[in-house]
Amino acid sequence: MSHVLHSTELTVDLDNGKRLIFPELQLQKGELVLLQGASGSGKSTWMHALAGLLPIASGTIHIEGQGHLESGKKPPKQWRRNGLSFMPQRAFFWNSLSLKGNLDLAAWCKGLHDANADLETLGLTDKTRQAAHSLSLGEQQRLSALRSFLGNAPVLLADEPTASLDDANAEALMVLFKKHSADRAILVSSHDQRLAPFVDRIIRIS
Repeated sequence: MSHVLHSTELTVDLDNGKRLIFPELQLQKGELVLLQGASGSGKSTWMHALAGLLPIASGTIHIEGQGHLESGKKPPKQWRRNGLSFMPQRAFFWNSLSLKGNLDLAAWCKGLHDANADLETLGLTDKTRQAAHSLSLGEQQRLSALRSFLGNAPVLLADEPTASLDDANAEALMVLFKKHSADRAILVSSHDQRLAPFVDRIIRIS
């Protein structure tokens, strides 16, 4: 069976001299996978390495139709536009723009003509004109998720997507993740135990 993403064992060298080793990873289209591990286990580091935001000391990452990311080399062109979508734990927004403005800008960066987003499901319909900097942490997190759903990247990586959400909003977001996993592979990194019922499998690192 072919995999949308296939990563060999990866090593990442941190600035403090510590080296982290991550196991082989295979993600298939149509699955929602949960990455779990204690604080400091390297979940976020692994996600950033897969996204090409941290250099890898050894190993190879392959995304179907997008080429390879190899140690010592820069990510292939448009790796984070066409290859994968990344929802970081701490998202960056253009604070001078509204919620809708941030979505429209993200859509433009991905070559889309329209930022179709499920604002109602995540309770953001009445926030479209509100400046991003004035949104609550939970609202910013939901906006970040909607932004990550834009486009047709075959892989979506989400780092702690429900950290600032109450039970109702966390469930609504996971339902959307499940919906969007139908045509891509999604890897969610989280210590949030509420996510387990929504995923197809769980990967644990120590």
